[in-house]
Amino acid sequence: MSTFAYMALDASGRLLKGTMEAEASKEVLAHLDRIGCTPISVKAQASGAPSTRRSLRDLLTPDPRPEDITGLTLDLAMLLKGGVALTEALQILTQMESRRWLVRVLKDLHTSLSQGKSLSEAIGQHPKLFPPIYVKMVEVAETSGRLEEALSGLAAERQRGERLRKRFISAISYPCFLVVAAVGVLFFILIYLIPKFEIALQGFRDKIDPSALVVFELSGFLNRNLDLVVLSLACLVGAAVLLNRVGQQRGLWLTLLARLPFSRAVLANELTVTFCRTLAILVRNRVDISTALRLIRGVVRLPGAGPEIDRVIADVRQGQRLSETLSRRKLFPRHVVQMLRVGEESGDLADSASRVAVFYEAKLDAALSRVIAVVGPAVMVLVSLLIAWLIISVMTALMSINDLLV
Repeated sequence: MSTFAYMALDASGRLLKGTMEAEASKEVLAHLDRIGCTPISVKAQASGAPSTRRSLRDLLTPDPRPEDITGLTLDLAMLLKGGVALTEALQILTQMESRRWLVRVLKDLHTSLSQGKSLSEAIGQHPKLFPPIYVKMVEVAETSGRLEEALSGLAAERQRGERLRKRFISAISYPCFLVVAAVGVLFFILIYLIPKFEIALQGFRDKIDPSALVVFELSGFLNRNLDLVVLSLACLVGAAVLLNRVGQQRGLWLTLLARLPFSRAVLANELTVTFCRTLAILVRNRVDISTALRLIRGVVRLPGAGPEIDRVIADVRQGQRLSETLSRRKLFPRHVVQMLRVGEESGDLADSASRVAVFYEAKLDAALSRVIAVVGPAVMVLVSLLIAWLIISVMTALMSINDLLV
């Protein structure tokens, strides 16, 4: 990862200068566009210039999780509400923090503030930790003098999103655990237990029912090629990890989930919650609709929703109302668009969007509960059937031998 120095103009025409870590200059340009700035120049720093490249020890240290940044935001808001100055608050948090990489981030923020930069400019240099919505809200809050309120709101919304994400992860983790456990039990039976019964089959293999003999043949194959099987499983795990990283970057898993009937409704509700909740936060903090939609575009993950929001942004920039252009799209149900229209007409769009988000958050939680209630037992039934097939096959073979002996 390289460090790039950039110059850009913000929405008010003020010149911004700073540095940012990125893989390529196009990432810096995309970040500046997301926060509503016009890039002037983006240059890679010379090799002799100060670099923030991480050492081997830092690479072995995990980066802060989103929950860490949420906790940092909440602590900073509490200190600011207590009358502590921003620079002093960062020093206090640095002294309290024990995680090295998070300490490094806090020190970088404090150094940037000491150099005369604003907090929004300081956190903008860490786009992987502070998303564009976070940066924009801090920027607007600094202008209006409501930084502590904005940070409190950000922390609350991030906590709500993290709870939903954990709920979704738990919905798919339990079935995955059952599958892994079933595979482990299957291999244990085939590799360790089944060979112990093969002694009783000597001389009787040609007289055993073929369907029962399949288990013993499979067990023999695994024991003869155990090294190859272990190597294949290791390669499969490596490929799964690689595919997981590629899938997260390209939205592969969301694309697959969007095609499944039991998860399609969950993702649709998640899109509505994300859109309306983010819209409410940004509008409440006096961010204009066009900028708010552009920031929401970077948050939405559902495949196919991004291009639709791009069309909505284009229509809004041409002077159309948000509810009017949403009514021509298939992003949300009609009653959602109607609620947003009521909010626009009453001048309280943030309140209407917030109420829609609360309603659909409850629907999303109920949908996740249904997924857990259906998928978990279904996987357990499949696992039980698999184990039962193994047991029945072994017992059938042994009973066949007993009949022959009698």
